[in-house]
Amino acid sequence: MDFILWLVAIFALIYGILLLVLPGKTLTPIIIKQLNNKGNSDPTSEDVDKKLKLFRMMGLVCIVASAALFYINLTGGIFAF
Repeated sequence: MDFILWLVAIFALIYGILLLVLPGKTLTPIIIKQLNNKGNSDPTSEDVDKKLKLFRMMGLVCIVASAALFYINLTGGIFAF
């Protein structure tokens, strides 16, 4: 079980860093495609900016969650007594 938490913690850290580091030019086509799939066929730049800010915030959330998982693992794991 602890091995799975290590993998999730490492994945969350890498994913969070990528969401923060990737430039907006790289994320914009992904965001537009996502908005198109949700029914917004002509997203405005304001919609894209809101979604980009949400992506950046989720990057921070991933890093914080990864830190929490690392703390749990380094203090003995889930089943530590």
